[in-house]
Amino acid sequence: MKKIDFYILYEFLKVFIVIIIGVIMLYIIVNFFENLDTFINPQRGFKLFSIIKYYFYQIPYLFVLMSPVALMLSCFFAIGDLSRRFEIIAIKSIGISMKRAFFTIYLFSIFITLITFYLYLDVVGSWMKKAEWVKAVEIEGKKIPKERTFATNLTFVSGNKVYFFNDISALTNSARGIVIVELEKEGKVKRRIDANSGNYENNMWVLYDVKERDLNSDNVSFRFYKQKEFVEIEESPFEFLTELKELQQMNFKELRQRIEKLKRAGFEINAELTELYTRISFPFMNIITIILSLPIAVAIRGKGKAWGFGIAVLFVFIYWGLSEAFRTLGNVGKLEPILCAWIPNAFFFTIGIFGWFRIEK
Repeated sequence: MKKIDFYILYEFLKVFIVIIIGVIMLYIIVNFFENLDTFINPQRGFKLFSIIKYYFYQIPYLFVLMSPVALMLSCFFAIGDLSRRFEIIAIKSIGISMKRAFFTIYLFSIFITLITFYLYLDVVGSWMKKAEWVKAVEIEGKKIPKERTFATNLTFVSGNKVYFFNDISALTNSARGIVIVELEKEGKVKRRIDANSGNYENNMWVLYDVKERDLNSDNVSFRFYKQKEFVEIEESPFEFLTELKELQQMNFKELRQRIEKLKRAGFEINAELTELYTRISFPFMNIITIILSLPIAVAIRGKGKAWGFGIAVLFVFIYWGLSEAFRTLGNVGKLEPILCAWIPNAFFFTIGIFGWFRIEK
């Protein structure tokens, strides 16, 4: 690498650091004032340390979310500064093409992609769970992070069992449309229980209109019960409703384990697969952002920072809008989850690659 490579990287890096810190702090400040009535409570007081922890645990997620925006703004601002100092003209005058001049910026985008890939797969989920717990327990004074009393179409994985409820209520300690699938260690289905309804009484579940299938042998055996007690089901409706992790709060390993168990049990996994593929695809948006924004930054380098900021905002709204639209399609099974995760990336990569080939030499 030549001195000019280090110089361009330095100019880009110092802008990127300021912007990524700035956008994260801006989000925190806006969110803080939106939740000010929650943070300031005469009974609980103003728990400054807990509030700091709450936002600290969100930093990995905010870094992952904001890094493409920060990279794009850094392109416009850094190249604009180089242009105003006539350094772009000087670089071209000594025979260095724009593609070669920005080589270190492409390398830096790969580095940021690797960081966000690691954070999104292994850190973001658990840290967002901690942030929720701090807000609910330490700031709001709740005993648990979530106090749901009712849910529909609830899927719950516990040990070697997978549960599904059409609806379940902690107020009435009852559920309807119950399916319980018990798996062996090898992942095969050992037993399946279908029940029309059930009540949680005296620390155990009583199920009604039960059909129990034993799949542990070559011959499938069926048993029917009008009413049966299942003492092996340890979780209460309250626990089913409060211990469930949101998909966004799982790490990559937990998400894959959930998908494998639901798949073996025969349940729908569209939402889980969409979340999994999104975790893999989103970090690559950092590289695509650089491929897309560098040609634009070279083309508008004389038009000021306002142009760059406006284009970045437009890009963000279009990308996030496309991502949420296709995520919804993936969750409900209208489109293959892997396509829903990668189509927004493919759309902007196609636009960016045309610009990259046309970039000034």
